[in-house]
Order: sequence, then structure tokens, then C-alpha cells
Amino acid sequence: MTTRSDILRYILENYYDGSVEKASEVSGCQKAQLKLWLSGERLPQKQTIDYLIHCAVVPEFRVIVEYGEFDKNLALQTQLKKLLGGHDAKPGIYAFYDAMGRLLYLGKATNLRLEITQRIRASVHVEFPKGVKTKPSSRIEVVRYISAYDVGDLAWDDYPKHVESLILRISKPPLNKNIGFLERARPPLATKASVRLA
Repeated sequence: MTTRSDILRYILENYYDGSVEKASEVSGCQKAQLKLWLSGERLPQKQTIDYLIHCAVVPEFRVIVEYGEFDKNLALQTQLKKLLGGHDAKPGIYAFYDAMGRLLYLGKATNLRLEITQRIRASVHVEFPKGVKTKPSSRIEVVRYISAYDVGDLAWDDYPKHVESLILRISKPPLNKNIGFLERARPPLATKASVRLA
């Protein structure tokens, strides 16, 4: 018979590389308590197992940098390395803002530094009023702040893409050409009451 300690052991091995320290850091549970549950000396409550599953599989939204100042006159890669603080090659969502803090562009990246580098150098495709004589040719000329977020990931779903699409739909930044794609909600699972017997 499988016990809750067996389930905890499975979660630990498959989602935390077998590390009690990693499970403790992510979940907030004490290492000593986790060890007691793993040994079977004490059984974890059902809610505890549910919580640990949640911590293991549900993506969590974390701030990497918010409104990090960007100066077009300084070296791009040096600034990005500093702003991303070790998250350079990680996936996530990023945003460009103008001098007033207005959202200009939002993107999803599999590698934040590479994607931000490509997108900030892209041309500005919006129409300007006829009286504007000096039009910016690239985004790098109008971006003053950069934000980046770790939004987690799911093995069987493109969670960052869903987050990006939702924000695009709500905010409609002027430098984004499309507003993303949102999937329709799946029908709820059938309940006993809704199942018809033949």
C-alpha cells in the first residue's frame, strides 16, 4: 500500500532532484520535518502533500528586474547582464518602457538576453505625426526602462506564451504587431450528475 511518505518521496525524487534542501527552499517546509515525513516516522497530512505537489508543478511568477534603467548610450550587453543578474540564458517575459514608464513592447523569451538584444535593436514600425522630424529608427532609441520576469514553465504547456498573450490583450503595447493568441477554456470534467446512463 502506498503511503503519503511514498508520495512525498516520489515528489522529492522527480521534482527536486532528490534534494531535501531544494524542496525546503521551494516549499518553505523545514528540512527536519521533511526528513521525518520521508522516513515514515511521521506521516504528512493530505494538505501538505497537495501543497508540495502545487509547489513542484505550478509555475510561479517571479520578478527578475522591474523598471531597470536603460541608457542607449551605454554598452547594451553590459547593461543587460547587470539588469538580468544571472538570469541571462533563462526563459521569461520581458517588457520595454519609454521615459514616462509607458509599456512599449512585451515579449516572451527562451533566452532573455538574446531575445532582448534582438528585439531592442528592431525597427520602430509605428506611424508618427507629420510634424515629427526626428523619428526613432530602432527601439533602442525610445526604451528607457526594461523589466524581466521568470514566469515558470510547464513541460506540457507553453505557460510563458499564455502569460504574454494575456498581457498583450490587456495592454496592447504600440510596438507589438500582434496581440497574442489565447486558447479557449477546456470544458470542465464531467461530474457524476452530468453523466447520462445509457
